Amino acid sequence: MSALTWDAPVSVVINSGKQKAIKSPAEAVGCLEKEWPIAEGVFLREAKKVCNAALEHECTTTEARDAFELASLEAQLIAR
Repeated sequence: MSALTWDAPVSVVINSGKQKAIKSPAEAVGCLEKEWPIAEGVFLREAKKVCNAALEHECTTTEARDAFELASLEAQLIAR
């Protein structure tokens, strides 16, 4: 797992109905690839791209968190 973490986790409710706190671009990529309920989406594609870029130090972790949060909103997974 990457040492890159976000300042604040993004809480999502995954398919099992369980709330999960995503704390890093690496966790986000795993969640997007293995647990995401939709297969296509504009923000889903962008989140995968930006989170992977953050892992390669090609963008900031803040940009990755923002992209993941938008994908979570698109898939209606944000826990409030």
